[in-house]
Amino acid sequence: MTLEIFTLCDAATVHAGKMNILGSFDTLSSEGFPSAHTDCVVACKMRSNSEDEGPLDVEIRIIDPDGRDVVPPVGSRMEGGAQLHHHLWHLRGFPLPKPGTYFVDFIANGELIGRNPLFVRKAGSQAD
Repeated sequence: MTLEIFTLCDAATVHAGKMNILGSFDTLSSEGFPSAHTDCVVACKMRSNSEDEGPLDVEIRIIDPDGRDVVPPVGSRMEGGAQLHHHLWHLRGFPLPKPGTYFVDFIANGELIGRNPLFVRKAGSQAD
């Protein structure tokens, strides 16, 4: 399996085989903690190949700086074989207990395929 696009964004759609992504980001700021992010999408475009026969169990996880799940993992099952897959996972109100580096993980059949950092900072800090 090849992960061609894997991003956290403000919005995404798939129409007529095309993925439309709005506002890809890797940093969030908050005035105080604990906090929450109201709404976003994890957008994935992946290509399975002939070695990926049988069902594929895919999952995303968002973990905090201590390695704990921020929300319960979200998964789905799809057919393998040589084909293109688009997945959009809508996340509403996920908690941000403290500043630090979070990770958005993409897992296929129990194997970590992609990992993106999410930098969570106090508003007004150096990186804003």
